[in-house]
Amino acid sequence: MSRLHMILLLAGLSAGAAHALDDVVTVRLEAQNNSGQNGVATLFPQGDKTRVVIEILNAPPGVAQPAHIHAGRCDKLDKAPKWPLEAVKGGRSVTLVPASIDAILKDKTAINIHKSAAEAQVYVACGNIIGLM
Repeated sequence: MSRLHMILLLAGLSAGAAHALDDVVTVRLEAQNNSGQNGVATLFPQGDKTRVVIEILNAPPGVAQPAHIHAGRCDKLDKAPKWPLEAVKGGRSVTLVPASIDAILKDKTAINIHKSAAEAQVYVACGNIIGLM
């Protein structure tokens, strides 16, 4: 079983939702536009910053896929990114976001991944960031 499948299994996530445990937030990234690119983003609080780790299945080899945190939800994203993330390369991205996890959870936000820099209008995966109620 792949590491990503194990994470999804252990997290027991529902589609597009997130789960917080000990202040770590896990977001299930759902494929969009028939990309087949599902995955997980994990947000780790680090004081006034947040480390965001993205792991995607079926990422195209050799393609950098832009990723961002946007205001809104996957079904209605604000077009302007709120926080840029490192591009997904080889199915993985790690970014230290200059905002606390509380600031990210304060408003409705989502993580969005684009097909490529040249085809940024095509979304391949998205997940809503939701903390525990």
